[in-house]
Amino acid sequence: MESSNLMVQVNGQAKELHLGDEVSFDKIIETINEETTEQGTSITNVKLNGEDITGMDWERFAHLTAGDIRNLEVETGDIKQLALETLNSLFEFTNNLVNELKRVTELFRLGNSVQGGDIFSRAIDGIQLVNHASAMVERNLGIETDGSKGNGNTLTQQLNNLQPILEDMFSAQQNQDWVLLADLLEYELIPHFEEREKLLRSWREKNSA
Repeated sequence: MESSNLMVQVNGQAKELHLGDEVSFDKIIETINEETTEQGTSITNVKLNGEDITGMDWERFAHLTAGDIRNLEVETGDIKQLALETLNSLFEFTNNLVNELKRVTELFRLGNSVQGGDIFSRAIDGIQLVNHASAMVERNLGIETDGSKGNGNTLTQQLNNLQPILEDMFSAQQNQDWVLLADLLEYELIPHFEEREKLLRSWREKNSA
């Protein structure tokens, strides 16, 4: 493996990592965590090649290697405190998402498929954000859901239940079956995220003590 030096910015300070060009993005992040963070802290913000990827699913960057990275800036901090702050924002965001889904449902029932479709597309982005942030919060708070919260649903169960709902919705959208799509929104997707709100509320209560 050809050796190279990767310069990264950690909390505004330059740090040189001695890595091979083919070392993966995941390994680079792991190395930064090992070499620069203290107990109770972790990477909280990441900017890759000028793009802030903090709230994104980092799996989409798994194919990158050190040779692909022009610039990498990270910030570290108290990971539990960050997770608690994220949890509060996530709860409010999920509540707003439910309200937006109700609005979409009404538009489809009124036959306004154009406006409804536009808002629905944005809502899908919101759904992905909620799922990614929920998993991050659960992991960083060390939450072990036992099925007794959220009407018996753990986050893993909820995520598994969501996938077939989304598949049915995309199929209805492709077939331009707006009545079916409205039904799936009202009776499947909205109740799903109302249950997510309950789960997030239980996490807040557990960590407010």
